[in-house]
Amino acid sequence: MISGKRRISQRAAGEKMIFCEQLNEYMEELSCTGKELAQNSGLSETVISRYRKGERVPAADSVHLRKLAEGIALTAEKRERTDLGQREVFRALYETLKKDSTDKIFLNEKLDQIIEELDINISKMAAALHYDASYLSKIRTGKRNLSNPEEFAEKICDYIAEAFSDERGRKIVAAMIGSSAEKLEEKGIYRECLKKWMYSGSVERTDYVSGFLKKMDEFDLDDYIRVIHFDTLKVPKIPFQLPVSRHYYGLKEMREGELDFLKNTVLSKSMEPLYLCSDMPVEDMAEDEDFAKKYMFGLAMVLKKGLHIHMIHNVERPMKEMMLGLENWIPLYMTGQVLPYYIKGVQNQVYSHLHFSSGTVAMTGDGISGHHDMAHYYLTNNKEEAAFYRKNMEFLLKKASPLMDIYRENQREKLDQFLDDQAQCQGKRRRILTAPPVFVISEEKMKKILRRNQISGEEQTQLLEYQKKEKKRIEKILCHSVVSDELAAVPQKEYEKYPVSLSLAESFLGKDILLSYEEYCDCVKDAENYSAWNKNYRFGITKRKGFRNIQITCYEGKWCMVSKNKAPAIHFVIRHPKLRYALEHVTLPVRDEEMEEKGEV
Repeated sequence: MISGKRRISQRAAGEKMIFCEQLNEYMEELSCTGKELAQNSGLSETVISRYRKGERVPAADSVHLRKLAEGIALTAEKRERTDLGQREVFRALYETLKKDSTDKIFLNEKLDQIIEELDINISKMAAALHYDASYLSKIRTGKRNLSNPEEFAEKICDYIAEAFSDERGRKIVAAMIGSSAEKLEEKGIYRECLKKWMYSGSVERTDYVSGFLKKMDEFDLDDYIRVIHFDTLKVPKIPFQLPVSRHYYGLKEMREGELDFLKNTVLSKSMEPLYLCSDMPVEDMAEDEDFAKKYMFGLAMVLKKGLHIHMIHNVERPMKEMMLGLENWIPLYMTGQVLPYYIKGVQNQVYSHLHFSSGTVAMTGDGISGHHDMAHYYLTNNKEEAAFYRKNMEFLLKKASPLMDIYRENQREKLDQFLDDQAQCQGKRRRILTAPPVFVISEEKMKKILRRNQISGEEQTQLLEYQKKEKKRIEKILCHSVVSDELAAVPQKEYEKYPVSLSLAESFLGKDILLSYEEYCDCVKDAENYSAWNKNYRFGITKRKGFRNIQITCYEGKWCMVSKNKAPAIHFVIRHPKLRYALEHVTLPVRDEEMEEKGEV
């Protein structure tokens, strides 16, 4: 066997080893599993797995690196290995990071981040830079090192500054590197700012989805309805007189026009769906709080009338703007009357458009990107014109893709069919749970939990059937694929304040089935035991506080599902690449070292 000292001497002689190789060699030498190292180091299995695959590396001076060294040393001690002490292991791991610090920071996470943010086509970029696409992918994942990373960085920066020099591209890059879109107008400055960012310390990915998930976790549709008095709203019957056509110019009149459109939609006799599509900038509109309230109230009236809304979102915005926009739509999504879409790819970089239609009224708008204060809008309730614009909206919708599939109780059978079909497909799954999974709980224990929660006989039968269905589905997946579950721990001293409820969103029960602390610990133990004997099932407890009312399921590279347990019980299946990627990389531990510094662990 190779000692820690010998490893260091080999590297000094010129044998280069990257971090994931060194870590994997230690684990193989000690016959150590990811689960065991996670327990011995205090890190999550997910973090260990990403380190092993080269998807992430810790900073050379981080608490994570120290924990990892402690975990390996403790594992060695249990194996009665005296040659792998904490100091030797730390030094060996540190050397791999020290040697490749510039290389790894650039090649691994920063290249990956900028490709995701700009939605860069790897094949197209590879052809422009005269590289093989698979070669770029290996660099992106940290599986290949470069002899000349500086030259490679120059080429990447040149390509991005040229290919993404439009306003949209500059805004996305500026938000990522901490600059401004205006500063990046000059390509020389653009390239230098980007290059400086590529070599400036470790990667700090912006968490774009936590606000969206937090709002969804805490949202209660009943409370929302009461606050806006939705349940007492009366759809007016008084005829609303609008000229056959009207033109609007600039921002102020545009706001007036959009409100006129909603008024006409609500007051008309038509029950046809509402179609909305706009890639006009939203910042100036959002700054007018009075307009925003009136606009959302208008949409609430449309829903109160019973209309469905087909919304084609403009997702070709910086991620931050896109997620803020989606947050505002959460209350409307929860009604089940909104169907969201998007159009793949950047449609143009010069013009901005608006297309609204609702059966008897239509609104269109156009302008030059960056100058929407000079845009022109046209509203009409002329029968022939409205029918013409309606037909164009139907054509546009055919070119759009669903941003997410939304399942409420009335789509239960469709959700079951979707999940049954997907269970047969091979691929890694990762779930962020709010409670121990129901499929590991015995039927006898489940009945006891339900009786203690005073669940009626009919509902008990429904939930036991759901549990059997879930167990059958998971077992089918585990026959061919890995499922990794993460659950945030709730300390006993906090349990009375934050008790855990079983996650039963797919049953659409809409009730809390609370676990006592003893039952919670028991179910956690069941999950750990299941993981111990099933090689394809991985269960890990994290120390970071998680969500209480939503569960996230990710089928790697395919889709992510956000499931809300109640108020209301609802499921969002998201396939859009950027959103899916952001959800796939959500981590409950986030940064364990920050928690230790704050005394939260």
